Amino acid sequence: MSAAVQLFGAVQAALELELDWKLLGSAYCEGDASEFFDAALRERVLDTGLRLADELAGRLAANGPRRSLYLGAAVAELAPLLVEHLVLGREVIWINLAGVELRELARGLAVVGAKLGVSLPQPVFESLDRVDKASCDHLWMVSVLTDPDTFPALHDELYERAGSDLATGRGSLSDDRRRADELTRALLERAASPCTLCTSDEELEVLRPLALELGLQLEIPSTARSSAIVGDKVRICRLTHRPNVGARNLATDR
Repeated sequence: MSAAVQLFGAVQAALELELDWKLLGSAYCEGDASEFFDAALRERVLDTGLRLADELAGRLAANGPRRSLYLGAAVAELAPLLVEHLVLGREVIWINLAGVELRELARGLAVVGAKLGVSLPQPVFESLDRVDKASCDHLWMVSVLTDPDTFPALHDELYERAGSDLATGRGSLSDDRRRADELTRALLERAASPCTLCTSDEELEVLRPLALELGLQLEIPSTARSSAIVGDKVRICRLTHRPNVGARNLATDR
């Protein structure tokens, strides 16, 4: 076992003990959240994260920018995010909205990093403007545009829940669509070529037309893995710049 893998294991074990799981659970459910992140769910989150990290390791380029941009990452993304940083030696940029969950993760990572004498990624609460365009060869956006608090009406539409008992019944779809398009376009503009893109089936509905608009070829694999908490289907896609190809040919499945 390499020293980098051992360090990752030490960090992961220390985070398991350091993080306030009851507090983190309060970001996902109302009422008593003490058992939301029980041992079974924590194990599933870690196992799913490690499997995704293993798949990513085989697809991320050894040369190029070696920079990953995680948009909206939280508890579920800790394993792949830390594997990239500690084991693969890649630069990781982590952008999300401030809140209870992200503040607790930032605190826990800072404490563990200080204890083990290692620099760990920290979430930043800024816009994508801080990241240079075409500078990232890995983009991660999973279960962001379906977030019921940030995009409630779009959540209802993408999950086909509008008008049902499961719908949030909140928000303006036109407003949500506009903000989602702006965010997704800004994310795609950060893609180098080639670029690995991790996203969910629902978010691909938004990503596809914007990739066409930006002159990107989007290759979508037939296989997917269910996310540990929400259960969305996550696909590891590929983006390449195709400036000389007609827009109608730019989105392909494989």
